[in-house]
Amino acid sequence: MTIETKGKQLPLLVERRIGPLWLCQLTNSFNSQLLRAATLWVVSGGAYAVLGDAGLRGEALVWFALPALMMAVIGGQLTDRLDRAIVLRICQSLGLLSGLSAIYGLVTDRPALVLAAVAVAGMQATIFGPAQGALLRQHLGDTELTAGNGLMSAARQIAMVLAMTLMLMTVAGHWDVQRILLPALVVSALLGLAAAFAVPRSPAPSPNLDIAWRPLEALRRTLVTALRSRGIFLAILGVSWFWFTNLIYIMNLPAYAVEVIGAQGNAVALLQLTPATAMIIGSLLCHPASGRRVELGLVPLGAIGMTLAGVDFYLNSPQAAPLAAVGLRELFLTPTYLRCLIDLSVFGVSAGLFVVPLYALIQQIAPHDQVGRILGGMYFYNLAFIGVALAGAQWLLHEGLSVHAIVLIATLMQACVAVYIFLLLPEFLLRLVMWLLVHTVYRMDASDLERVPAEGPAVLVCNHVSYMDALVIGAKIRRPVRFVMHKRIFQIPVLKSVFGLAKAIPIVSAKQDPEGLKYAFDQVAQELSEGRIVGIFPEGKLTLDGEIGEFRGGIEKIIGRNPVPVVPIALQGLWESIFSMRGGKPLARLPRLRRARIALRVGEPVPPEEASVEDLRKRVVALRGDLR
Repeated sequence: MTIETKGKQLPLLVERRIGPLWLCQLTNSFNSQLLRAATLWVVSGGAYAVLGDAGLRGEALVWFALPALMMAVIGGQLTDRLDRAIVLRICQSLGLLSGLSAIYGLVTDRPALVLAAVAVAGMQATIFGPAQGALLRQHLGDTELTAGNGLMSAARQIAMVLAMTLMLMTVAGHWDVQRILLPALVVSALLGLAAAFAVPRSPAPSPNLDIAWRPLEALRRTLVTALRSRGIFLAILGVSWFWFTNLIYIMNLPAYAVEVIGAQGNAVALLQLTPATAMIIGSLLCHPASGRRVELGLVPLGAIGMTLAGVDFYLNSPQAAPLAAVGLRELFLTPTYLRCLIDLSVFGVSAGLFVVPLYALIQQIAPHDQVGRILGGMYFYNLAFIGVALAGAQWLLHEGLSVHAIVLIATLMQACVAVYIFLLLPEFLLRLVMWLLVHTVYRMDASDLERVPAEGPAVLVCNHVSYMDALVIGAKIRRPVRFVMHKRIFQIPVLKSVFGLAKAIPIVSAKQDPEGLKYAFDQVAQELSEGRIVGIFPEGKLTLDGEIGEFRGGIEKIIGRNPVPVVPIALQGLWESIFSMRGGKPLARLPRLRRARIALRVGEPVPPEEASVEDLRKRVVALRGDLR
């Protein structure tokens, strides 16, 4: 049984269910970076052009990515078919084997053996990825998924920073590659293998799965599995486009630094390390910003940040001639270099906010027995988009386009894809709007949110205190809630757009519009029959005195038509809000200079056969207590 930590992220690292896995992620990513450096050494004829052109760096990545693309769909099937801990140990053993092969190839001057080792490392990485993601889902609760994925994303970037720093120091000091990088590779691989044996056993969800070993058949099965859910596919699309954009930055930064802004030496190294370092921060920020759940509102926030950073990165670039080549100290005094560092920092933090919730969402909503195959499909798409990025960037460079213009194109394409995803799945954008509105106006505390069913239909009943009630509830309940609200409230300017995006159901009294009332009840029944959550305010109107009024009989009609669990909810502290009826009408009082403190309390679900108007009101009153 999963034991969840109390809202803490870093303490997960000392637990056996996450700590060894995190160390595996760190060493695996570190080894991948060093093996790609070994490939650069081979394809450059010993020049070791870590800071060389994008074409050379792309050629090194191809040796890693193409074999991985073939193995991604197999890795997902193995993850569902076998004990995930055993798959992880196999991966780490292959990682050690590929590292030793690369070392032997470099020492004996056999380039073909080095390239073969890098290819094996690529295939190993795409088996490791689905196994790591599936282990997270298996050992973490829903409230810990964002924390776990944030730690894993940070591990990838920490490994990149460490490996890049080691490579840059090797180049700057003219050190012998075999004496510096190769021992580091062996130590890291051995440490990762030891950590893999500390990962707890994780029984396979589909032990009888018939694995398709033929690449095309495996690809067909995996992609069909990943495409069954539109939400999963759009999340995979978002992750893949992120890696597309991120690779464009990584590949072109050295050339941009040298050719455009005249950087050299440590100044180039700092530019390269900045986005990865900033992404560590962004990845770790996701958990405290999410409030112990998968917060989709961070995704559009990250997309906006990445887009603004990319556009400013382009506008900041000298258009006429490159700056004179100077050292790090002199460059720090130039506005162009400082602004470039800021842009890369914003991009990195935003990238963490963008990609971590998407990883967590895929793991959370994927069927338990298909997580491995779905993650395998995600890695296939990631690698396919990386291939497009490599080919596209080289073609644009050949056509004479500047490196900063290529970065701008990639950024704008990322923004277009993000907008496309948000239009097809407006929940992402809606979560951001509600999160910003609620957390700007209030300081909010929520308890027992796990009592809201993670899947299946349910009805939420809550006291009605202010015009912000639906937004407050929607900002904290992870699942989309279809609110039933009076048509007059539904049509409030500005909020109308938010309510429409949330697919709220406007309702009127039978006296005003009997057909409209019937249509509203039909919509409620349809939402519940499709397994969604419906939220209602049984008082039928805002409270005029801060107390909870009588509940109307509409809730019993809804339950009679669709017998589903009813979850009582109480809002506290909103009576003091300027959006309540205190003082006679909303906005009748001046707003406080400090944010009001409010709370959301969730009660135990009530079976439909036990739910009644009187009982539900008593439960809501008890939950609210004396705080209006």
